[in-house]
Amino acid sequence: MKIRTMIVEDERPARVELKYLLKQEDDFELLFLAVDGSEALKILEKNDLDLIMLDIQLPGKTGIEIAQQLQNRDNPPYIIFTTAFDEHAVEAFKLSAVDYLLKPISEQRLHKSLLKAKERILDQGNYQKKMENLLNILEANENKEEINKIAVVDGDCFLMLNFQDIYYFSTKDKKVWAHSYKKSYMTQFQLKDLEEILPDYFYRIHKSYIVNLKNIKAVIPWFKGKYQIRMENYSESEISVSRSRVDEINKLLNLK
Repeated sequence: MKIRTMIVEDERPARVELKYLLKQEDDFELLFLAVDGSEALKILEKNDLDLIMLDIQLPGKTGIEIAQQLQNRDNPPYIIFTTAFDEHAVEAFKLSAVDYLLKPISEQRLHKSLLKAKERILDQGNYQKKMENLLNILEANENKEEINKIAVVDGDCFLMLNFQDIYYFSTKDKKVWAHSYKKSYMTQFQLKDLEEILPDYFYRIHKSYIVNLKNIKAVIPWFKGKYQIRMENYSESEISVSRSRVDEINKLLNLK
């Protein structure tokens, strides 16, 4: 299966050159070309892609702004930034970019960057297979709630965590993490899958967070009618509640 790719570049010569170089790579399939940020986001709303070659200086939304928006999605595509300037490199890597290529881009340099992207994408595919196997095990059990545990990654093995010991789940770097008392573990799941198997006392307060309602210590009013939540015995900064979930949180926690 080929890696589904899009090039986002407003300068035609650079766009043509990247298209040519990418076509030399057998494992990659160029599906879309976009000339600005708005066009790229419209394409991403309707299509699942594995990789974006993303210019930073674009009309409308910049490449950095596009990458920031994608971070809030489940399974966002990987990104290779392409630019004539090196001033955004630190910010790009904070957004978990695969690479940051300075123009003009040589065929050798691009090939090396695409290999990195391929390794990450294949690794993600392996995680998905493991996750599917775990889900099949759970689904084979007629009463899922009797298990009361979830598998998390602990070194080279799967550790079985009790649901009640998990304070919340969050997404970071395209992975979902389970946070217990002062320790976090990577899981093989996506948040949408966890919503299907977790007990009722877990609630998705944000597209990036599911919290254990039993372990909420404080609900903090925030600007524009939103909330932030602080977990019991957990030192990390507050977790935001999506505006669309505020009314439901009010009902669940008897706030209003």
